[in-house]
Amino acid sequence: MLKNYFKAAWRNTFRNLSFNAINIVGLAAALSSFIIILLYLNYELSYDKWSPELSKVYKVSMQMKGEVQERTPAPLGALLARQFPDAEAATSIQPSGDYEVLLDANGKKIYQKNVVSVDSSFLKVFPYKLLKGDASAALNQPNAAILSEELSHKLFGDADPTGKTIKVYNDIQCVITGVMEEPKGPSHLTVKMLMRNPHEKQGNFWANYSFVTYLKLKHYNSEPNTEDAINRIYYNDHLKRDSRSFEGYKRAGQETSLFIDAVPQIYNFPKHGSSPFKVVSILLTLALSLLLAGSINFSNLSIAKAVNRAKEVGVRKVLGSSRKQLILQFMIETSLQCLISLGMAAIIVYLAIPYINHSFNITLSFWQQNNTLMLMGQIALCLLIVVLLSGLYPSLLLSRFNTTKVLKGNYSGGNKGTLLRNSLIVLQFMVSVFFIISILVIHNQMDYMVSKDKGFSGDQVMRIEVTQRTREAGFSAVQSALLSIPGVKYVAKTTKVPGDNLFVDTSTIGFKYNGKGYRLSSVKVSKDYFNTLQIALIKGRYFTDGVADQNTRSAIINETAAKKLGVTNPIGSTITFPYCDSIPLHIVGVVKDFHVEGFEREVLPEVYTIGNKACMYQSGGAMVVKLNSRHVQQSVAAIEHAWKGIEPAYPIRYSFLDDNFNKLFLSYTKLQLILTFFAVIAIMISVMGLFALTVFFTRQRTKEIGIRKVLGATVTQLVALLSKEFVYLVLLSVVIITPIAWWFMQKWLQTFAYRINISWWLFFVAGFAAILIALATIGFKSIKAALANPAKSLRNE
Repeated sequence: MLKNYFKAAWRNTFRNLSFNAINIVGLAAALSSFIIILLYLNYELSYDKWSPELSKVYKVSMQMKGEVQERTPAPLGALLARQFPDAEAATSIQPSGDYEVLLDANGKKIYQKNVVSVDSSFLKVFPYKLLKGDASAALNQPNAAILSEELSHKLFGDADPTGKTIKVYNDIQCVITGVMEEPKGPSHLTVKMLMRNPHEKQGNFWANYSFVTYLKLKHYNSEPNTEDAINRIYYNDHLKRDSRSFEGYKRAGQETSLFIDAVPQIYNFPKHGSSPFKVVSILLTLALSLLLAGSINFSNLSIAKAVNRAKEVGVRKVLGSSRKQLILQFMIETSLQCLISLGMAAIIVYLAIPYINHSFNITLSFWQQNNTLMLMGQIALCLLIVVLLSGLYPSLLLSRFNTTKVLKGNYSGGNKGTLLRNSLIVLQFMVSVFFIISILVIHNQMDYMVSKDKGFSGDQVMRIEVTQRTREAGFSAVQSALLSIPGVKYVAKTTKVPGDNLFVDTSTIGFKYNGKGYRLSSVKVSKDYFNTLQIALIKGRYFTDGVADQNTRSAIINETAAKKLGVTNPIGSTITFPYCDSIPLHIVGVVKDFHVEGFEREVLPEVYTIGNKACMYQSGGAMVVKLNSRHVQQSVAAIEHAWKGIEPAYPIRYSFLDDNFNKLFLSYTKLQLILTFFAVIAIMISVMGLFALTVFFTRQRTKEIGIRKVLGATVTQLVALLSKEFVYLVLLSVVIITPIAWWFMQKWLQTFAYRINISWWLFFVAGFAAILIALATIGFKSIKAALANPAKSLRNE
């Protein structure tokens, strides 16, 4: 019997191939979108799950006067490992992230990202496996280095690199003591090379806030208990200045405290800072909405097709088929078509994955994840739900047809099921309208960010990566050499370059002004920095070659800093670095605010100084070169040639500030593309569902249309009669979804410090577009029905 059901299901599927193809393709589009987002969700949730040992590892961060600081003092890790009884090990590291480090080995020079400076305890905390070398001793030597498998192959091919040397920064000579296996999953800390810095002891002091600290526990302990214990240790060892107890310090409102994040939670659920999981959750919700819309569409098309199969149901009932058998028959048909849709979706996903991986710099895959079986189970459960949503109602409807009526040619079911069908079409168009509104809001926010005044000009401004030696002692010579090149107008340096994103120092320090402490950001620049970026001066003057300016006795602040200090005209007043009251800085100018990190974050209050002669040393950043030439390529070529004499051991690395700043918008551009793709799918599904219902209702009202036409109804009146109910439904979907979409978009816009206000016309455009789409879809079938010969529709009466 079951075999006959499958045969009949197969025949019926291909007997109405054109109609079923629409059904199958619509569901395949929804399924493929959902599977891609499901893959992405599983990928995001797999961060730092590649070893069970990571569940005992915590990142230690600080809060200082309410401001979060991920970088911690150099000796903190050793202190916690020594005094915290539950600590198995602790490590303090300095990851380079996307900063490219020059490596020289085996006759090759390459720039490499994700080089991590570590101490000897790193492998006791992070469970990396070594393919070559002894993990217990690989980092014992002060110049030891461990390469990832990928980097080892890049530098040495298939040869064993252990025992060979590698030069880092063209200065530090390291001995390779191991090759590390790539972790079986993504990590918040990407590692391509581990190295011990032979000069690490020189930086091991409490004022050095440039390390990231990790703590590994012997066994599970609650986070509040752990935080309380390590804060007690830190207070007693480093913060305690009198007889006040730790409890008294807490009651007074502690200014400095430590907190921890479990490593498997850092990427998606950090205690502070932004998380990509919000975006993933939104995408998953939208993908589920698409899947629901696809299932509804499948159901609607099945209902529309039911009229044509009414006589088949009647004949089957006459021949003895029970209602359960009919339901089973139609559910098998639905399952078969859903399986075909799943197969098509799998092919679409397989073809799309390489493009998605390349575009979003991720590694989605069906087979290379640790949770492949879980993923297959999720897809199977999803398919089961889709089959039930898609097939159950049409099966119940078909099996309920009255045998006598359908064999006489009466297929009308009255008003039964009208509410459900109307609800389905409203739900479908709610999804479509939501996507249209989302695209309009994101597009307007993107336009706003692109067109908004950044506060500086990055046009024809080069960012050149330089070594610390060149940036500090050799800057004057480099500046003179570059200024001699035709087309070069200004040359400057800064520790904070607009558009750098990953390299930007967002920390603040406790400056003093009029005897009070203020958390402000310190930026070191050279004299021509503001001219190079054409940053407007509001009050006072720019830096000059004067002795005070060049020896860190003068400062320029931005508008935000002036507001934070609570002063309208700060020119002539003094400000001091932390713990350095004896060396005042005279504020000589106020510059206009300008954006460094895009528009997600507010502009920080900044203090700009020249040099490191006022108690606080700062380095890093890059050089910026302003070109003033119609022949930019020739100027760049001349700079490249000159650089061979400036830093012969380091190939020049440069970019343009405008390009770097525009890259900050890249994630939002990608989000806009994803939503546009989803919107097209949602609209396509809605159109097919609406077309299905139009077919269904016009067939039910064929005789009514014939009678009205005989009595004198015009084509326009008939089209309006058939269309108005659907237009009302679309209007209802717009009314329902508008406040929901407004709320979601407001939440998204709140992630930007600088954002648009959502205008009413966006919702009007979205609603109008939905109605136009509905009218275009309904109009074709309605006009065809209105133009039909009434004699044909009434000849059976």
